[in-house]
Amino acid sequence: MLDNEIDILITVPEFKKNEDSVQYRIYFQNQKSNSGFENHYRYSELKRFHETLQTLKTELPVFPKSYWWKSVNSNTQLIEQRRQILDSYFQNLTSIKLVRESLIYKNFLLVALKESDKRVQKENKERAKRSENQTRKKTKQLGQFITPVPNPVNMPPTPEDKRSQSMEHKPVNSQQRNERKRTSKQQSPVLNFGGSKIFRGVLSNAAKQ
Repeated sequence: MLDNEIDILITVPEFKKNEDSVQYRIYFQNQKSNSGFENHYRYSELKRFHETLQTLKTELPVFPKSYWWKSVNSNTQLIEQRRQILDSYFQNLTSIKLVRESLIYKNFLLVALKESDKRVQKENKERAKRSENQTRKKTKQLGQFITPVPNPVNMPPTPEDKRSQSMEHKPVNSQQRNERKRTSKQQSPVLNFGGSKIFRGVLSNAAKQ
């Protein structure tokens, strides 16, 4: 809801021209809170609003004329002239107390506020959707350059028959360990004796002598 209609300043700062229509941007500014919103109207919509205000039987500001013999929308100069007249019209309109207190004027403000909120919410949703799509696209592109590394924790367990064939899973008793030690000593050509390495053949020859 609007705080106080008397504090609302209405201006027409610009227009937007399309191929087949022209829309005038109406800006509603709350001078007390310095906040505002905007909405876009065609000339025909603003003319209906003016004609409704005429039922109040009070003097109204000058409203831009309509030309039935020529098209204003095709002439940028005439569009700008109409914008200037509309800007003056709304600024003077807010100074008329009877207009400000009328339901026609209050309904015009409330409808404009609702339409502005709908447009802002729609733009925010579209902006959030575009941002989400860009994030997904970047994540997908980044994933093409990353090679997934298998996690040993999540790897499937080795079947029992394969585990039994692996040396690291075979049980080794003390007798087998002793046999391996004796085999390694017999195969080793080098011995440590008094901190120095001596060939086994040298020791055997010295023993014979």
